[in-house]
Amino acid sequence: MQQRFLYLWLTHWKTNCQKPQHKTGTPTPDQPRDADSPKTAPQASKAQATPHVITRSDHKGVLVCGLNAAAQKAGLHGGMRLSDARSILPDLQDSPEEPELCDGKFARLVRFMDRYSPWIAPDRDLHAHGLNGDAGLWLEITGGSHLFGGESAMITQILCDMKAQGIAARAAIADTAGAAWAAARCHTGGHPGASHERILSLPRDHGIAAGFPVSCLRLSDDIIAVLSRLGLKQLGDITPLPRANITTRLGPDVLHRLDQFYGRLPEHLNFELPDAPWLIKQSFGEPLGSADTLAHAIESMVADLCAKLRDENLGLRRLIVRSIRVDGHAHTITTTTGTPCQSESHILRLFAEKMPGVDTGFGIEQVIVYAPWVEHVAFRQVRLDRKQDDSSDHIALAQLLDRIAHHLGPKDILFRPAHHASHLPERAAIRQSPTGAAKPARLADAPLPKRPVRLIDPPEPVDVMERSANGAPTKLRWRKMMIDVLRADGPERICPEWWSHLDRDHYALSQMTRDYFRICDQKGRLIWLFRSGHAGQDIWSVHGLFAG
Repeated sequence: MQQRFLYLWLTHWKTNCQKPQHKTGTPTPDQPRDADSPKTAPQASKAQATPHVITRSDHKGVLVCGLNAAAQKAGLHGGMRLSDARSILPDLQDSPEEPELCDGKFARLVRFMDRYSPWIAPDRDLHAHGLNGDAGLWLEITGGSHLFGGESAMITQILCDMKAQGIAARAAIADTAGAAWAAARCHTGGHPGASHERILSLPRDHGIAAGFPVSCLRLSDDIIAVLSRLGLKQLGDITPLPRANITTRLGPDVLHRLDQFYGRLPEHLNFELPDAPWLIKQSFGEPLGSADTLAHAIESMVADLCAKLRDENLGLRRLIVRSIRVDGHAHTITTTTGTPCQSESHILRLFAEKMPGVDTGFGIEQVIVYAPWVEHVAFRQVRLDRKQDDSSDHIALAQLLDRIAHHLGPKDILFRPAHHASHLPERAAIRQSPTGAAKPARLADAPLPKRPVRLIDPPEPVDVMERSANGAPTKLRWRKMMIDVLRADGPERICPEWWSHLDRDHYALSQMTRDYFRICDQKGRLIWLFRSGHAGQDIWSVHGLFAG
């Protein structure tokens, strides 16, 4: 499976962490004196439009080390003196840098992003040497974007989360960490109106990557200046050149970064390992060269992890095994259980089916076993020695369902129906876990008219050709077939849920009210038909089929 990386660029991180303290005049008697009183919308927009910088003092004086969008738009940049910045913007607001505050918020952000991927690597070089006040982090999302509806939906969700927290950010996804870093800064977007869809797949999008500036290779300012003097301003200007000439004129850094961009060389990221006891990491002095030795190492690590969980009366719900090769490539295997599991034999049986897909290459130098999701295990004594094994019916059923779900894949989820308190047909039943507490499929004390065994979602429109005197259909066309109605029972009126329409008068007469009919056609089929829409503009649809 091709690796995929997401880079989250926090464009104005320091100014987002350290909000400017706006000075206000003496409040009038009608105004509150509370400094924490909420600002009005004009005040909030004015605060965002006010140029604001973060300053740092050293032997060179007071320098700018962070700036917001308004200050950046005015022509200010990181590393300039505060006196020079004030000569450009006399009303500039400045705040001294608070490293502890920014570092604490960044650590909380890393923990927050764990919901999208357990493998998060902060951009340490940007954090240590950047002077514009921005920050960034990588997320390895290989094989995990489908949990959020795809890569585009994942980017949209992450940017919505950042906006809700008041953090300006841009995100991009690519095959390599370097390409994701560059796409977050230089990719214009997937198509007009969707600039947030910065998704790069190489070599398919080589033409897009060729238009990136050479600064996207994370080179030093001196090398970028030399490239500019030579007329090499884009990646497309460098890639056709002979590699020997590039190394002779510019040194090895240009080719090294270029090969990392296109995935010809690995890039080693320092991932933030979770501060949790349910992680075991093991490095090997002699790389594991065969799949058998790798499986044996994983078996031993999983057994140790399950023993620790049993001591705390906990069970894992999700387990991640990450194998890192000597060339930097990482292979991740993830499995999920329906109930808290403490049995290493069951976990290893699930992993055994995915192990053949692991390519050891030149050898595995590190293995990480991590359980990001653990739950309490309700102990049930099934033996006299108070040991709990896999012989109980409940545990055996849960393991069977895990194996079935493992074969079906993440898109096919096992469930069983349960009743939901709603009189709308499509909302009267929900899906529940097959191993959880059972809920009745139907309430015993709620008598309802006959309901079809199969609902059509969404309802399919039909054309009513003829009607009887009371408005019931006698002839209709459905799925390009002419249907003669032999018998029609109804109508049964189902109104919208009144608690969702408290602000409407006469909600029962709205266009969402449905009149259902049970009709029998010439072939003996029982069809559930309903009429909706405004009076005089009837819309007929088929919602279900009864059992013959």
